[in-house]
Amino acid sequence: MARNISSIVDEQIQRWFIEQKKKTAKTKKTFTPENVITLSNAYGSNGIPVALKVGELLGIPVHDREIVEHIATKKKVRIEAVESLDQKALGAVDDYLVNLFRERNFDQSDYMQALTRTITSLWAHGSCLFVGRGASHIVSRRFALSVRVVAPWKHRVRRVEDLTGLKKGEAELRLERTDAERDSFVRRLFGQGIDDPLGYDLIVNTAGLSTDAAARLIVEAFKQKFPKT
Repeated sequence: MARNISSIVDEQIQRWFIEQKKKTAKTKKTFTPENVITLSNAYGSNGIPVALKVGELLGIPVHDREIVEHIATKKKVRIEAVESLDQKALGAVDDYLVNLFRERNFDQSDYMQALTRTITSLWAHGSCLFVGRGASHIVSRRFALSVRVVAPWKHRVRRVEDLTGLKKGEAELRLERTDAERDSFVRRLFGQGIDDPLGYDLIVNTAGLSTDAAARLIVEAFKQKFPKT
């Protein structure tokens, strides 16, 4: 059954508005961003199930590519997501984005402006896990555990075959195309390669790990980096 991304996002935004009203009387004097996890996954590496398990273990929402892309490319939805922030958080988002584009050599397109604002606004709502869309380049490593989930080529081909029903040759072509598209996306917008190991705090090879084991490894790394979380 296909996911209704529009309904998922609409429901989340409504929850944010309700939470904002409840917190009005208890608003802190200053806004402090919470710690998050950014997860970049090689297609076919089991990254999405691992991300969902991490979210379950930590009790935090998981914002995957489809959710982030939906908000970033739908102006009305993006405005609603931003407006559901309180004034202190909104001011912090604006300040963060100004400094981000001043300090980093990012693409200056309208899409990039929308994407960075979307991810930063989602981050401002609280601790969460981002999957893809270059979040590891947008959220400062001071506040994020940056993870890359990988697996050997043969494992990824087999998984794509199992998930899609494609034959081996077709699965390999899809993998090659998806790898190229994701690397191109990151290089074009952020000027870095997606496989640069120095771009991550942790690289998890799922070839010899179950979904649960990989997720618990990430959770432990998150707690080690941010012991007060």
